[in-house]
Amino acid sequence: MRKNNVIRIFIIIILIALAFGMGMVVEQWRQEAKRSSAVQVDAANVKEGIQKSIGEYVKLMPGTTVEMLDPAFWKTETSHELLFTPEEIEYYQNNNPISVLYYDEAAGRSLRFFVDDLPEEIDGRSMHSLINLPDPEDAEENVTKLYVNGSLPEKGYWEALRNNCALDAIPEKVVPKYGICIKRTVAMGYPTEDFASSNPSELFCNDFVSAEIMPLSGVAILHESLDKTWVYVINGSYCGWIKKENLAMCKDKEEWLAISRPQDFLVVTGCEVLLDESALPNHTAGMVLPMGTRIKLLSKETGQIAGREGYGCYLAEIPYREEDGMMGLEKVWIPVAKDVNVGFLPMTSDAVIEQAFKFQGKIYGWGGSFSSNDCSGMVRQVYACFGFELPRNSSSISELYDLGGTDFFGATKKKKLETLKKLPTGTLLYMDGHLMIYLGMVEEKPYVISSCATFIAPGDGTGNVKEAYGVFVSNMDLLRKNGKTWLDSFTYFQWKDY
Repeated sequence: MRKNNVIRIFIIIILIALAFGMGMVVEQWRQEAKRSSAVQVDAANVKEGIQKSIGEYVKLMPGTTVEMLDPAFWKTETSHELLFTPEEIEYYQNNNPISVLYYDEAAGRSLRFFVDDLPEEIDGRSMHSLINLPDPEDAEENVTKLYVNGSLPEKGYWEALRNNCALDAIPEKVVPKYGICIKRTVAMGYPTEDFASSNPSELFCNDFVSAEIMPLSGVAILHESLDKTWVYVINGSYCGWIKKENLAMCKDKEEWLAISRPQDFLVVTGCEVLLDESALPNHTAGMVLPMGTRIKLLSKETGQIAGREGYGCYLAEIPYREEDGMMGLEKVWIPVAKDVNVGFLPMTSDAVIEQAFKFQGKIYGWGGSFSSNDCSGMVRQVYACFGFELPRNSSSISELYDLGGTDFFGATKKKKLETLKKLPTGTLLYMDGHLMIYLGMVEEKPYVISSCATFIAPGDGTGNVKEAYGVFVSNMDLLRKNGKTWLDSFTYFQWKDY
């Protein structure tokens, strides 16, 4: 009997201990849940506070909200899926190599130059067609309506520009040379830094500008100006005059390809990355590398570079211009904290809009002016992060059928809205002269992000043109100068599954 009582007492003690232990566990769970809830509330409060401050100080487009400035707002259940696989991107690049299309007067037809596969010699007559300056007799008459640096130029200005092109010095056979751009610059239609426009008060769109040329990109050099300070180059799908001081000459094409097409590389995934200063003198400190730039990546080393070991850094090789104009190579540390990625990013809808939103608020840069982008330039930089090399013009990009380019000209507004509802986020939309990245639908209205010069706000009744000149999120109710909305005007979209 006494033994049974001892057992009962022992069992009771164990039960009390278990109950106490369970109580402690439950209380701990409650405290953890409370803390977790508090963290979530704090995070929500912080986000609400940030949004409130943005709404108080940041100008918003008509029809947009603060929440829409966050790329997370546009994420969907399927936006993590691949828009294009690496294999599909490789297929596209193999079948759509970047080239310059020009009309060859000697041949009497349009021809192409492929910058990665130029012939060893180019016919001098083709060079005259490529540079494509107006005839001397017509030059003054055709261009005298252009203002240069805000004023009508003096007589002889255009003749002097033409003379500096040194067309008479083009040989019968031109041997291409190769160089690497070491600073972001723009290719010009004439060898000059002047600003030309039909409007004397124009600030943004220089008629002399052809397109941007990015740092670390390779160019083929075909001709030199009379004053020896400019060279005529092909870079991707465009050509023009750039200053020699922005180029580092390669000793041969193999060296050129090793830098411009490295096998192992970092991709700049930030809007731009600034190379750091060093304790020791170097050539590349302060170099600005825009989104999409490919940087040659080296295997890790244990030795010192620029006076330090470089723990937590990538080791890269950056070209620079020697005093004699030839290319030198410098090893640099690039911290993993920089907005860079080893190889190309996976191309999901989420990734496309996250990259695009990094340009939000940047100044509009016609042809790459102001070290910034116009509509096609922004798209090219975003798509470069995934391995695409797109042509210069927005119309050329829109018609790329291997990207799913689909003509929607003449479609009704109802049909357009029905199709837009099905399109994945990150799809490219095009209307005459303007390229946009599709974000999604909100209250039956389609939204896009783009680098845009001007628009007319719907419903303000004035018809006044808004000089936005920047990258912004908007719906497609915005009006064009012809009075049509962006929705009514859009004529192409790119969806490979359509």
